[in-house]
Amino acid sequence: MINSAFTIYRFPSVFVLNYMKELQEILKKIAVLKPDEKAVLATVVDVKGSSYRRAGARMLIGADGETIGTVSGGCLEADVLERAKKVWGTGAAEVFVYDTTATEDSVFSLNMGCRGVIRILLEPARDNAIFEFLQNCVRQRKACAVTTLIAKSESFSLPIGAKFLVRAETDWSGETNPIIQNVLSDAAKALADNRKFSKIYEADSEMAEFFIESIFPPINLLLFGAGYDAISLADFAANLGWRVTLIDHRPAWASAERFPSAAEIIVSRAENLNENLFRDEISVAVLMTHNYEADREILYRLLNSSCRYVGALGPKKRTENLIAELRRAGKTFDESKLNRLYAPIGLDIGAESPEEIALAIIAEIRSVLSNREAGFLRARQGGIH
Repeated sequence: MINSAFTIYRFPSVFVLNYMKELQEILKKIAVLKPDEKAVLATVVDVKGSSYRRAGARMLIGADGETIGTVSGGCLEADVLERAKKVWGTGAAEVFVYDTTATEDSVFSLNMGCRGVIRILLEPARDNAIFEFLQNCVRQRKACAVTTLIAKSESFSLPIGAKFLVRAETDWSGETNPIIQNVLSDAAKALADNRKFSKIYEADSEMAEFFIESIFPPINLLLFGAGYDAISLADFAANLGWRVTLIDHRPAWASAERFPSAAEIIVSRAENLNENLFRDEISVAVLMTHNYEADREILYRLLNSSCRYVGALGPKKRTENLIAELRRAGKTFDESKLNRLYAPIGLDIGAESPEEIALAIIAEIRSVLSNREAGFLRARQGGIH
Protein backbone atom coordinates (compact mmCIF):
# COMPACT_ATOMS: atom_id res chain seq x y z
CA MET A 1 0.00 0.00 0.00
CA ILE A 2 1.06 3.58 -0.55
CA ASN A 3 0.79 6.33 2.02
CA SER A 4 0.52 9.67 0.24
CA ALA A 5 -0.52 13.23 1.01
CA PHE A 6 -0.67 16.71 -0.37
CA THR A 7 0.84 20.09 0.32
CA ILE A 8 -2.22 22.25 -0.41
CA TYR A 9 -5.00 22.14 2.15
CA ARG A 10 -7.98 24.23 3.16
CA PHE A 11 -11.18 23.60 5.07
CA PRO A 12 -14.40 23.37 3.04
CA SER A 13 -17.26 25.81 3.29
CA VAL A 14 -19.73 22.93 3.59
CA PHE A 15 -18.83 20.53 6.36
CA VAL A 16 -20.13 16.96 6.15
CA LEU A 17 -19.82 14.98 9.36
CA ASN A 18 -18.82 11.64 7.77
CA TYR A 19 -20.57 9.26 10.20
CA MET A 20 -17.99 10.15 12.86
CA LYS A 21 -19.82 8.51 15.81
CA GLU A 22 -20.02 5.25 13.90
CA LEU A 23 -16.37 5.42 12.89
CA GLN A 24 -15.21 6.20 16.43
CA GLU A 25 -17.03 3.16 17.80
CA ILE A 26 -15.44 0.98 15.12
CA LEU A 27 -11.98 2.34 15.92
CA LYS A 28 -12.51 1.61 19.62
CA LYS A 29 -13.45 -1.99 18.86
CA ILE A 30 -10.50 -2.52 16.52
CA ALA A 31 -8.13 -1.31 19.25
CA VAL A 32 -9.20 -4.14 21.58
CA LEU A 33 -9.48 -7.03 19.11
CA LYS A 34 -7.89 -10.21 20.44
CA PRO A 35 -5.00 -11.70 18.43
CA ASP A 36 -7.13 -14.54 17.06
CA GLU A 37 -10.35 -12.55 16.69
CA LYS A 38 -11.68 -12.16 13.13
CA ALA A 39 -13.56 -9.12 11.90
CA VAL A 40 -14.76 -7.80 8.56
CA LEU A 41 -15.30 -4.16 7.66
CA ALA A 42 -18.28 -3.38 5.41
CA THR A 43 -18.27 0.02 3.66
CA VAL A 44 -20.90 1.52 1.38
CA VAL A 45 -18.76 2.66 -1.55
CA ASP A 46 -21.38 3.71 -4.09
CA VAL A 47 -25.10 4.50 -4.16
CA LYS A 48 -27.22 5.17 -7.22
CA GLY A 49 -30.78 6.23 -6.49
CA SER A 50 -32.39 6.00 -3.07
CA SER A 51 -30.81 4.42 -0.01
CA TYR A 52 -31.12 4.75 3.77
CA ARG A 53 -27.32 5.09 4.14
CA ARG A 54 -25.01 6.97 1.83
CA ALA A 55 -21.50 6.23 0.59
CA GLY A 56 -19.02 6.15 3.46
CA ALA A 57 -21.31 4.36 5.93
CA ARG A 58 -19.48 1.53 7.69
CA MET A 59 -20.25 -1.57 9.72
CA LEU A 60 -17.78 -3.77 11.58
CA ILE A 61 -18.74 -7.43 11.71
CA GLY A 62 -17.33 -9.80 14.29
CA ALA A 63 -17.06 -13.56 13.84
CA ASP A 64 -19.65 -13.98 16.60
CA GLY A 65 -22.16 -11.88 14.64
CA GLU A 66 -21.66 -8.73 16.72
CA THR A 67 -21.91 -5.59 14.60
CA ILE A 68 -21.03 -1.94 15.08
CA GLY A 69 -22.57 0.55 12.68
CA THR A 70 -24.96 -0.16 9.83
CA VAL A 71 -24.95 -0.08 6.04
CA SER A 72 -28.71 0.16 5.53
CA GLY A 73 -31.91 0.56 7.47
CA GLY A 74 -31.65 -3.08 8.54
CA CYS A 75 -32.75 -4.71 5.29
CA LEU A 76 -29.31 -5.65 3.94
CA GLU A 77 -27.45 -6.48 7.14
CA ALA A 78 -28.44 -10.17 7.34
CA ASP A 79 -27.13 -10.86 3.85
CA VAL A 80 -23.98 -8.80 4.44
CA LEU A 81 -23.25 -10.92 7.53
CA GLU A 82 -23.56 -14.08 5.43
CA ARG A 83 -21.24 -12.70 2.76
CA ALA A 84 -18.72 -11.71 5.43
CA LYS A 85 -18.13 -15.42 6.07
CA LYS A 86 -16.69 -15.71 2.57
CA VAL A 87 -14.25 -12.89 3.26
CA TRP A 88 -13.21 -14.55 6.52
CA GLY A 89 -12.47 -17.70 4.54
CA THR A 90 -10.61 -16.19 1.59
CA GLY A 91 -9.03 -13.18 3.26
CA ALA A 92 -9.68 -11.23 0.07
CA ALA A 93 -11.75 -8.05 -0.20
CA GLU A 94 -14.82 -8.16 -2.42
CA VAL A 95 -17.52 -5.73 -3.58
CA PHE A 96 -21.16 -6.88 -3.52
CA VAL A 97 -23.98 -5.18 -5.41
CA TYR A 98 -27.53 -4.83 -4.10
CA ASP A 99 -30.04 -3.68 -6.71
CA THR A 100 -33.38 -2.60 -5.23
CA THR A 101 -34.63 -0.71 -8.28
CA ALA A 102 -36.91 -3.49 -9.52
CA THR A 103 -40.63 -3.04 -8.96
CA GLU A 104 -40.85 -6.56 -7.55
CA ASP A 105 -39.21 -7.64 -4.31
CA SER A 106 -35.57 -7.61 -5.35
CA VAL A 107 -33.65 -8.57 -2.21
CA PHE A 108 -34.58 -11.54 0.04
CA SER A 109 -38.21 -11.29 -1.18
CA LEU A 110 -38.59 -8.12 0.87
CA ASN A 111 -40.25 -4.99 -0.41
CA MET A 112 -37.61 -2.49 0.73
CA GLY A 113 -39.33 0.64 -0.52
CA CYS A 114 -36.06 2.38 -1.43
CA ARG A 115 -35.11 2.16 -5.09
CA GLY A 116 -31.38 2.19 -5.54
CA VAL A 117 -28.23 0.31 -6.43
CA ILE A 118 -25.88 -0.05 -3.48
CA ARG A 119 -22.34 -1.37 -3.64
CA ILE A 120 -20.72 -2.58 -0.42
CA LEU A 121 -17.06 -3.44 0.04
CA LEU A 122 -16.27 -6.23 2.48
CA GLU A 123 -12.65 -6.52 3.58
CA PRO A 124 -10.68 -8.09 6.44
CA ALA A 125 -10.41 -5.69 9.35
CA ARG A 126 -7.36 -7.19 11.02
CA ASP A 127 -4.04 -5.60 10.01
CA ASN A 128 -5.93 -3.13 7.83
CA ALA A 129 -3.76 -0.01 7.56
CA ILE A 130 -6.79 2.27 7.42
CA PHE A 131 -7.51 1.96 11.13
CA GLU A 132 -4.16 3.17 12.46
CA PHE A 133 -4.22 5.92 9.84
CA LEU A 134 -7.65 7.13 10.91
CA GLN A 135 -6.77 6.87 14.60
CA ASN A 136 -3.84 9.20 14.00
CA CYS A 137 -6.00 11.64 12.04
CA VAL A 138 -8.54 11.76 14.88
CA ARG A 139 -5.86 12.03 17.57
CA GLN A 140 -3.98 14.82 15.77
CA ARG A 141 -7.23 16.49 14.65
CA LYS A 142 -6.17 16.50 11.00
CA ALA A 143 -8.33 15.76 7.99
CA CYS A 144 -7.45 13.00 5.58
CA ALA A 145 -8.68 11.31 2.43
CA VAL A 146 -8.96 7.60 1.74
CA THR A 147 -9.08 6.14 -1.77
CA THR A 148 -10.17 2.51 -2.14
CA LEU A 149 -10.05 0.34 -5.27
CA ILE A 150 -13.54 -1.11 -5.84
CA ALA A 151 -13.39 -2.38 -9.46
CA LYS A 152 -10.63 -2.98 -12.03
CA SER A 153 -9.53 -4.63 -15.23
CA GLU A 154 -7.46 -7.81 -14.99
CA SER A 155 -4.39 -5.90 -16.16
CA PHE A 156 -4.48 -3.46 -13.22
CA SER A 157 -2.05 -4.89 -10.69
CA LEU A 158 -3.54 -3.74 -7.36
CA PRO A 159 -6.14 -5.96 -5.62
CA ILE A 160 -9.70 -4.94 -4.77
CA GLY A 161 -9.64 -3.04 -1.50
CA ALA A 162 -6.18 -1.51 -2.09
CA LYS A 163 -5.96 1.94 -0.56
CA PHE A 164 -4.04 5.18 -0.79
CA LEU A 165 -4.10 6.97 2.57
CA VAL A 166 -3.85 10.69 1.98
CA ARG A 167 -2.69 13.46 4.31
CA ALA A 168 -2.06 17.12 3.67
CA GLU A 169 1.68 17.37 4.18
CA THR A 170 3.51 14.50 2.43
CA ASP A 171 4.98 14.78 -1.07
CA TRP A 172 3.74 12.22 -3.62
CA SER A 173 5.36 13.64 -6.76
CA GLY A 174 7.35 10.47 -7.42
CA GLU A 175 4.26 8.49 -8.48
CA THR A 176 4.45 7.53 -12.19
CA ASN A 177 1.36 5.41 -12.84
CA PRO A 178 -1.10 7.72 -14.69
CA ILE A 179 -4.18 6.19 -13.07
CA ILE A 180 -2.75 6.53 -9.58
CA GLN A 181 -1.60 10.07 -10.37
CA ASN A 182 -5.18 11.01 -11.27
CA VAL A 183 -6.57 9.22 -8.22
CA LEU A 184 -4.24 11.13 -5.92
CA SER A 185 -5.05 14.40 -7.65
CA ASP A 186 -8.77 13.79 -7.14
CA ALA A 187 -8.11 12.83 -3.52
CA ALA A 188 -6.51 16.24 -3.02
CA LYS A 189 -9.63 17.90 -4.40
CA ALA A 190 -11.88 15.73 -2.24
CA LEU A 191 -9.85 16.70 0.82
CA ALA A 192 -10.11 20.39 -0.02
CA ASP A 193 -13.86 20.30 -0.68
CA ASN A 194 -14.88 17.56 1.81
CA ARG A 195 -16.39 15.32 -0.84
CA LYS A 196 -16.82 11.62 -1.41
CA PHE A 197 -17.46 9.91 -4.73
CA SER A 198 -16.60 6.90 -6.88
CA LYS A 199 -14.86 7.38 -10.23
CA ILE A 200 -13.58 5.21 -13.07
CA TYR A 201 -10.05 5.85 -14.39
CA GLU A 202 -8.62 4.52 -17.66
CA ALA A 203 -5.09 4.69 -19.07
CA ASP A 204 -2.84 2.42 -21.17
CA SER A 205 -5.55 -0.26 -21.59
CA GLU A 206 -6.03 -0.40 -17.82
CA MET A 207 -9.20 0.45 -15.90
CA ALA A 208 -9.65 1.08 -12.20
CA GLU A 209 -12.55 2.45 -10.18
CA PHE A 210 -11.85 4.09 -6.84
CA PHE A 211 -14.07 5.25 -4.01
CA ILE A 212 -12.61 8.51 -2.71
CA GLU A 213 -13.69 10.09 0.55
CA SER A 214 -12.51 12.88 2.81
CA ILE A 215 -12.66 12.21 6.53
CA PHE A 216 -12.49 14.93 9.15
CA PRO A 217 -11.90 14.53 12.89
CA PRO A 218 -14.91 15.02 15.15
CA ILE A 219 -16.41 18.47 15.52
CA ASN A 220 -15.08 20.04 18.70
CA LEU A 221 -17.83 21.80 20.66
CA LEU A 222 -16.44 24.57 22.86
CA LEU A 223 -19.11 24.79 25.55
CA PHE A 224 -18.70 27.86 27.74
CA GLY A 225 -20.70 27.49 30.92
CA ALA A 226 -21.29 24.54 33.24
CA GLY A 227 -24.83 25.28 34.30
CA TYR A 228 -27.62 22.71 34.49
CA ASP A 229 -28.76 23.51 30.95
CA ALA A 230 -25.28 22.75 29.56
CA ILE A 231 -25.43 19.10 30.69
CA SER A 232 -28.05 18.12 28.11
CA LEU A 233 -26.18 19.93 25.36
CA ALA A 234 -22.91 18.19 26.22
CA ASP A 235 -24.57 14.78 26.31
CA PHE A 236 -26.41 15.37 23.04
CA ALA A 237 -23.26 16.49 21.23
CA ALA A 238 -21.19 13.60 22.55
CA ASN A 239 -23.88 11.15 21.50
CA LEU A 240 -23.44 12.41 17.94
CA GLY A 241 -19.73 11.67 18.11
CA TRP A 242 -18.69 15.29 18.62
CA ARG A 243 -15.85 16.13 20.95
CA VAL A 244 -16.98 18.31 23.87
CA THR A 245 -14.65 20.79 25.59
CA LEU A 246 -16.32 22.29 28.67
CA ILE A 247 -15.03 25.62 30.01
CA ASP A 248 -16.05 27.21 33.32
CA HIS A 249 -14.23 28.95 36.16
CA ARG A 250 -16.05 27.04 38.93
CA PRO A 251 -14.38 23.72 39.85
CA ALA A 252 -17.45 22.43 41.64
CA TRP A 253 -19.52 22.90 38.48
CA ALA A 254 -16.96 22.01 35.82
CA SER A 255 -16.38 18.44 36.94
CA ALA A 256 -16.30 14.99 35.35
CA GLU A 257 -19.10 13.90 37.68
CA ARG A 258 -21.45 16.54 36.23
CA PHE A 259 -20.15 16.25 32.67
CA PRO A 260 -19.08 12.63 32.07
CA SER A 261 -19.54 13.06 28.32
CA ALA A 262 -16.99 15.89 28.04
CA ALA A 263 -13.67 14.89 26.46
CA GLU A 264 -11.94 17.85 28.10
CA ILE A 265 -12.79 20.11 31.04
CA ILE A 266 -11.02 23.45 31.46
CA VAL A 267 -11.39 25.33 34.73
CA SER A 268 -10.42 28.91 33.98
CA ARG A 269 -11.70 32.44 33.90
CA ALA A 270 -12.35 33.88 30.47
CA GLU A 271 -9.38 36.27 30.50
CA ASN A 272 -6.95 33.44 31.32
CA LEU A 273 -7.92 31.04 28.54
CA ASN A 274 -5.11 29.82 26.29
CA GLU A 275 -5.24 31.28 22.79
CA ASN A 276 -4.78 27.82 21.23
CA LEU A 277 -8.29 26.97 22.39
CA PHE A 278 -9.66 29.32 19.73
CA ARG A 279 -7.51 28.12 16.81
CA ASP A 280 -9.11 24.77 16.00
CA GLU A 281 -10.79 25.18 12.61
CA ILE A 282 -12.95 22.10 13.14
CA SER A 283 -14.74 23.60 16.10
CA VAL A 284 -18.01 25.30 17.02
CA ALA A 285 -18.78 27.31 20.14
CA VAL A 286 -21.78 27.81 22.40
CA LEU A 287 -21.83 30.63 24.92
CA MET A 288 -24.07 29.93 27.90
CA THR A 289 -22.26 31.13 31.02
CA HIS A 290 -25.25 33.24 32.18
CA ASN A 291 -22.63 35.83 33.21
CA TYR A 292 -22.68 39.09 31.24
CA GLU A 293 -19.07 40.13 31.88
CA ALA A 294 -17.71 36.65 31.11
CA ASP A 295 -19.78 36.46 27.94
CA ARG A 296 -18.40 39.79 26.76
CA GLU A 297 -14.79 38.66 27.16
CA ILE A 298 -15.41 35.25 25.57
CA LEU A 299 -17.51 36.63 22.71
CA TYR A 300 -14.72 38.96 21.68
CA ARG A 301 -12.27 36.08 21.50
CA LEU A 302 -14.74 33.89 19.63
CA LEU A 303 -15.35 36.61 17.04
CA ASN A 304 -11.61 36.49 16.33
CA SER A 305 -11.40 32.71 16.47
CA SER A 306 -11.38 29.96 13.86
CA CYS A 307 -14.75 28.61 15.03
CA ARG A 308 -17.12 27.79 12.21
CA TYR A 309 -20.17 28.61 14.34
CA VAL A 310 -20.67 30.79 17.42
CA GLY A 311 -23.97 30.65 19.27
CA ALA A 312 -24.96 32.86 22.18
CA LEU A 313 -27.75 32.06 24.63
CA GLY A 314 -30.11 34.85 25.61
CA PRO A 315 -32.21 37.57 23.96
CA LYS A 316 -31.04 39.25 20.77
CA LYS A 317 -30.83 42.61 22.55
CA ARG A 318 -28.38 41.16 25.09
CA THR A 319 -25.96 40.07 22.36
CA GLU A 320 -26.35 43.39 20.53
CA ASN A 321 -25.40 45.18 23.76
CA LEU A 322 -22.34 42.95 24.17
CA ILE A 323 -21.12 43.76 20.66
CA ALA A 324 -21.81 47.48 21.14
CA GLU A 325 -19.81 47.54 24.38
CA LEU A 326 -16.90 45.75 22.74
CA ARG A 327 -16.83 48.34 19.97
CA ARG A 328 -17.01 51.25 22.41
CA ALA A 329 -14.07 49.75 24.27
CA GLY A 330 -12.03 49.78 21.05
CA LYS A 331 -12.16 46.02 20.56
CA THR A 332 -11.85 45.09 16.90
CA PHE A 333 -12.88 41.94 15.09
CA ASP A 334 -13.40 40.83 11.54
CA GLU A 335 -16.87 42.02 10.57
CA SER A 336 -17.30 39.02 8.27
CA LYS A 337 -17.07 36.76 11.31
CA LEU A 338 -20.28 38.27 12.63
CA ASN A 339 -21.96 36.06 10.04
CA ARG A 340 -20.85 33.10 12.14
CA LEU A 341 -22.68 34.48 15.18
CA TYR A 342 -26.14 33.07 15.92
CA ALA A 343 -28.03 34.86 18.63
CA PRO A 344 -30.49 34.01 19.96
CA ILE A 345 -29.12 30.52 19.56
CA GLY A 346 -31.03 27.58 18.11
CA LEU A 347 -33.78 26.78 15.65
CA ASP A 348 -37.29 28.06 16.29
CA ILE A 349 -38.99 24.80 17.34
CA GLY A 350 -40.73 26.09 20.46
CA ALA A 351 -38.09 24.60 22.79
CA GLU A 352 -38.56 25.18 26.52
CA SER A 353 -36.82 22.48 28.57
CA PRO A 354 -33.01 22.11 28.68
CA GLU A 355 -33.30 18.96 26.58
CA GLU A 356 -35.44 20.68 23.94
CA ILE A 357 -33.12 23.69 23.88
CA ALA A 358 -30.17 21.34 23.35
CA LEU A 359 -32.04 19.78 20.43
CA ALA A 360 -32.66 23.21 18.87
CA ILE A 361 -29.02 24.21 19.29
CA ILE A 362 -27.56 20.99 17.89
CA ALA A 363 -29.95 21.08 14.92
CA GLU A 364 -28.95 24.66 14.12
CA ILE A 365 -25.24 23.87 14.28
CA ARG A 366 -25.75 20.85 12.03
CA SER A 367 -27.66 22.90 9.48
CA VAL A 368 -25.01 25.63 9.45
CA LEU A 369 -22.18 23.14 8.96
CA SER A 370 -24.09 21.53 6.11
CA ASN A 371 -25.09 24.86 4.57
CA ARG A 372 -28.77 23.93 4.77
CA GLU A 373 -31.72 26.15 5.61
CA ALA A 374 -33.22 23.70 8.14
CA GLY A 375 -36.70 23.84 6.63
CA PHE A 376 -39.23 21.06 6.30
CA LEU A 377 -38.04 18.23 4.02
CA ARG A 378 -41.51 18.02 2.49
CA ALA A 379 -40.95 21.51 1.04
CA ARG A 380 -37.58 20.58 -0.48
CA GLN A 381 -37.44 20.17 -4.24
CA GLY A 382 -35.46 17.16 -5.43
CA GLY A 383 -33.58 14.60 -3.35
CA ILE A 384 -32.92 15.15 0.33
CA HIS A 385 -29.20 14.47 -0.10
